[in-house]
Amino acid sequence: MDEPKREAWLSTEEVIERIHQAMAEKRPLSVVRVGDGENICLAQYKVWSIRKTLSTRWARLSRTTNWKGVRLPNVLLREQLIASIKRADIVGIPYENDREILAKQHTLRPLTDRCFRRYKIRPKAVCHTFVNRHMVEYESFWEMLRGKKAVVISRWAGDLKRWVGTKYNDFDIDFAKLIRIDRFEEIPKVLRKMEKVECDIVLVSAGVNAVILAERLAREQGRVAIDFGKSAVFMVKGDRKVRPWRPRTAKAPAEISVSGTASAAPAQERPEAPQSSGGGEGA
Repeated sequence: MDEPKREAWLSTEEVIERIHQAMAEKRPLSVVRVGDGENICLAQYKVWSIRKTLSTRWARLSRTTNWKGVRLPNVLLREQLIASIKRADIVGIPYENDREILAKQHTLRPLTDRCFRRYKIRPKAVCHTFVNRHMVEYESFWEMLRGKKAVVISRWAGDLKRWVGTKYNDFDIDFAKLIRIDRFEEIPKVLRKMEKVECDIVLVSAGVNAVILAERLAREQGRVAIDFGKSAVFMVKGDRKVRPWRPRTAKAPAEISVSGTASAAPAQERPEAPQSSGGGEGA
């Protein structure tokens, strides 16, 4: 399979700018991310044997807990993931020998490369899988949301709304709707709930289901939809895996353009072109 062009590998700032432009122009945009969980779901039967797939810790947790939002094996999920990744505007993938993602290397980039080759997936543009975690480190991300209507689709939707209200009260971010999702089977119901909602952006924290939801919300409903991963829960819980930019307490903050500089540089921001079209951690 052809290697994506080097210029297609987007930095976090470039992803934020593309989101901002789509919001300003009121045109659809989907940002999805492929990680170890997505890789394992993609690998079912076609890339790995189902026995090997189900032997992974991720798959075992999918069968014994409700943490993953899906129970493997699930061929329908696999097919919907393939379709959504192919159609998405921006796809997050891991770096080669990625050390930021806490998962076994054989479930990361090597497996994504195999899955993408097997299903002939060639993303339009790629960025790092943890773009969701790094976006919130940038002042430009929060300025982009200033005065906007946002929808959060997540188990943590209510907690995130309260947290943002406390930390970014002056930004007047309006949470137009909060939708909880726990399982893959709830995707059609969530899409129906979104049909008449007016908003500028949708943040989806729903595990592997976020890939399908974000892409379908953009394609079917014309929305700007972002796979937000575990950024929501990490910010709410104060987990140091995510270090969001915080506004100063000054009464009159200076005007900042949406493409302004970051207050904290991402931990692993390097324009390394992928060999095929990578993987990541579903977080």
